[in-house]
Amino acid sequence: MYTTLRKHPYLTLLMCSLFLYLIGNQLLPVTDTAESNYAVTAKEMVLSGDWISPQIYGHYWYDKPIFYYWELALSYALFGFNEMASRLPAALLGSASVLFTYWFTRRVYNEKIGWLSAIILGTSVECWLLSKAIITDTTLFLFMSMAIAFFYLGYAENRRYYYLCYIAAAFAVLTKGPIGLLLPGLAALLFLSYNKDLSEMKHVHLFSGLALFTVITGAWYGLMCYLHGSDFLLNFLGVHNFLRATVSEHPTKNTWYFYLIIYFIGFAPWSFTIPYSLFKKWKRKELDLRNSTNATQLLFIYFAVVNIFFELIATKYTTYTFPGLFSLSILTAILYQNLTLRFEKIGCAAIAIYTILTLFFAPGLMLTRSGKEAGQALAQMDTTGKTIAFLHDYRTSTVFYSGKTIYRAEPADKIDGMKPGTLSWNAKNVMPFIAEEDLFQRDNVILIAQEKSKEPCLVAFKDANKVSEFHIPGLYDLWIRERA
Repeated sequence: MYTTLRKHPYLTLLMCSLFLYLIGNQLLPVTDTAESNYAVTAKEMVLSGDWISPQIYGHYWYDKPIFYYWELALSYALFGFNEMASRLPAALLGSASVLFTYWFTRRVYNEKIGWLSAIILGTSVECWLLSKAIITDTTLFLFMSMAIAFFYLGYAENRRYYYLCYIAAAFAVLTKGPIGLLLPGLAALLFLSYNKDLSEMKHVHLFSGLALFTVITGAWYGLMCYLHGSDFLLNFLGVHNFLRATVSEHPTKNTWYFYLIIYFIGFAPWSFTIPYSLFKKWKRKELDLRNSTNATQLLFIYFAVVNIFFELIATKYTTYTFPGLFSLSILTAILYQNLTLRFEKIGCAAIAIYTILTLFFAPGLMLTRSGKEAGQALAQMDTTGKTIAFLHDYRTSTVFYSGKTIYRAEPADKIDGMKPGTLSWNAKNVMPFIAEEDLFQRDNVILIAQEKSKEPCLVAFKDANKVSEFHIPGLYDLWIRERA
């Protein structure tokens, strides 16, 4: 059977990837906050019929560019608003990334290294997690990997590949923004500088390639500037690019060792043996980038650029360095190509472990980061004429599952300081607000809060007359005050 599978590598890798990335997805609830923001935005895109300007809570939303929203909205339009449809785009793009890694590596190196690199990438913890997640990263990974790969093929084989590099970079920019061009472009430039071959810049079709890139990206970015003007520029370029690079969104993660931890966890099970293997090669003086092939040099430079860039910017995030795994998987396959270790057995063991985790552990764990139960309960209720509000711990996933308008209840004197409109992280607070004090002035109110919460607002609300408690599974309960 092993020989038969190796005779059909693309089919084998596709089947294994789809199995790993699709199995159990219907059991995994949409979590907060990142997944639910994407899910609600794509859902509103489908319901509103506006496939150009992303919206959330009925307001325009400039957190990310359009391409991933298109993927997710198309999945919803075809399969409905459910967990399987929510996770389908990432699974498909993750599988495509594994196949592309195999194709490129086999073409540039050989079949064995291509096979090993695909197994290493496809069974790494981070690739598995992100290929089941409702976020942009597998899409970005594929397009950025294509950009750097097609640059190399243009350099080494046929300069027509440079055009594919520009196209891939354009779709990367439509997925997450300027880094889709900046990081592959910087890596390519450093590679040419390292090899003292900057004269190749005369042949990369710079003007025609950038024109092609501009046509593809400008079709959406230009239209958004025309439709939304300074509001789009302030939020997308100002908040979600400039501010993210200069002001940490998650200060507790802003440590020098953050991405070192991400490497060991995200690239497991392959990460722990690499430092020792590299050390042994260094001791034997076998680590010399100058004597490596051009492809190996470019992959190393690309990996370094991705990791150094995100180490330098202020905001640290677990998925930011994921594009570097394209290089790391191939370089690891090169490092271990002569070992007798059966990578296929390790890959199969990883698939078995991931499947068990998905089916038996992940659903319960993810429910603790989701408002699914509250959303499903609200979806079954007649809430006509009722004000629904979350007390502080706002869950966008509850909005996704319920389809209801849900307010975020905060003290009146804090609300103005939390609303968006300036160059600050308040730009993410686009949900509708309601003052806690106003809740006591309304008769038909459903308040969502944790049962054990000691918030004064909840205590006062429960002490009020005609308040009934509705128990639901999970972290939250509903307190309902009917009209007197």
